[in-house]
Amino acid sequence: MRLKERFQNNYDFLRIFAAFCIIFFHSFALLGKSAEDPLFQLSGGQVHFSFVGLSIFFCISGYLIAKSAVKSPTVINYLWKRLLRIQPLLLVTCFFTIFFVGPLFTGLPLKDYFSNTETYTYFRNILPVFGMQFTLPGVFTHHVDKGVNGSLWTLIIEERMYILMTLIFLYKKDKSKYFIFLILIINILYIVNRYFFYGEILPYLSTTGFYYSLLFLNSACLYLLKLRFKESQFLLISVSFICVLIGILFPKLNLVFFFALPVLVNSIAKIKGKLNFAGKYGDFTYGTYVFSFPVQQILIAKGVLNPYYLFLITAIIVLPLAILSWNLIEYPFLKLKHKVK
Repeated sequence: MRLKERFQNNYDFLRIFAAFCIIFFHSFALLGKSAEDPLFQLSGGQVHFSFVGLSIFFCISGYLIAKSAVKSPTVINYLWKRLLRIQPLLLVTCFFTIFFVGPLFTGLPLKDYFSNTETYTYFRNILPVFGMQFTLPGVFTHHVDKGVNGSLWTLIIEERMYILMTLIFLYKKDKSKYFIFLILIINILYIVNRYFFYGEILPYLSTTGFYYSLLFLNSACLYLLKLRFKESQFLLISVSFICVLIGILFPKLNLVFFFALPVLVNSIAKIKGKLNFAGKYGDFTYGTYVFSFPVQQILIAKGVLNPYYLFLITAIIVLPLAILSWNLIEYPFLKLKHKVK
């Protein structure tokens, strides 16, 4: 996103808000207290803060990645930019996790830890598109969640969606209506599978991963359809918000989430105001998201067992790490995006 455009929307603010929603939920979930999430209780068990955060992430990502695909001169340039955004920090994180977190918190003798092949297969996480490994030998084995960085599962979906979006180049950018038609077919398949076959014909369509993939794709459609948010912003926000409430109050109708959430999130993102400058000093979202889970696991290992304290201390630790990550790793690599045409 160009600098001038960046300060005309709320995407930066919404992303950092989403990251902290997920950290807040994990502060309960990693202690085995998911049901105590305040939003989960308030909504009668229909939604929680992680759902809010992940929905925001995938709705924003779908819209902006579609924009990137359309505006990128070539498919190689498009994929190069996606690589620069995700992989450099993942590479650093993998090294940090294997050679710092692992040795300090494994229950195995260090000789056994470093001689175990699973210690090094963790490097597969550098390329989430092929799947991920969440555990390290002997690390956090007594925790509720034994993963070292469970948050990274979303990157599997994210990168697979990046690849799927290359179809825009295949169809040619001026014929993106064919890509929209493909997404429409996927929506229909989901509806038929869910309401007529109770999710049994195509079980994958009932998974969490597919759920967020569809939010991504439907958000991409909003950009490809050139929906003009500014001209009917209040109406779009009002109607989509009411639809989301209906989905919460009447769970059998939560199908509306797939259509209402992309409109709601991207409509809110287009509101003009002071929050447009939330990313003035950098985009700290990715670092916040990547570092938070292992920091929480470390704090739990050190005896921080109150979810509210866990959230607060995690935020205090993670934000400086995210600032360093942006300035030392992410931003320097992003400046290389025009090196490949």
